Amino acid sequence: MENIPATLWIAACAHRLRQRWHSVDALELEDIARTLRRDARLRAMSPDEAADDWLRPLTEASAHAPAAPPNRLPSVQLPISP
Repeated sequence: MENIPATLWIAACAHRLRQRWHSVDALELEDIARTLRRDARLRAMSPDEAADDWLRPLTEASAHAPAAPPNRLPSVQLPISP
């Protein structure tokens, strides 16, 4: 997608990153998008594809992470001491 002007590509990529990564500051996401644009392989993709490709290791890791334990007491009966 090298025919998209750099500023538009970066803005669109930062927007896509923001959709997937809410906890990061918008200016940091713009810096990340600018860095992604420097990579020829990612620059050849659409901004959305580049953002998704770059985030893939993070999203795959979180998908395979164990679920957080529930906030409740164990269901086993504990012995009562005298």
